[in-house]
Amino acid sequence: MKCPVCGAIYRPTKGTGAQGGETDGQISPLPAHSPTCRRCKADLSDLINLHDQAIWYHRQALDLLLKGYYPEAATHNNQALALYYGHADFHALAGKLSALQGEWREAIASWQQALKLDPKNTVAGDCLEMIKLNLII
Repeated sequence: MKCPVCGAIYRPTKGTGAQGGETDGQISPLPAHSPTCRRCKADLSDLINLHDQAIWYHRQALDLLLKGYYPEAATHNNQALALYYGHADFHALAGKLSALQGEWREAIASWQQALKLDPKNTVAGDCLEMIKLNLII
């Protein structure tokens, strides 16, 4: 996740007790798991909460997928996407759920978006490759 103020990638610091976090061998003055951007010191707590809520919706969607509740899983995954659109795994799951419901155009668009966000996303890449092979045969 990127800081909306300066664009730095946010990574929680790893705590080292009272000395704060440690990054790349250097001790940070920030407390462990600080919701503050390392570069510009912007408060990212609201953004982190939205991200965590999006992850929760995505996990619920995965659970519903395993139970075969595809429309309900899609609803939960869409809520995850509404909260955090820039997560490739959310788009890959949206593609999978669309395909399972016979919505192939939406599935392909979701997988393509997943690959735009993360060119190494294996789910999206594998699904698009299978579609290409099926269209050739």
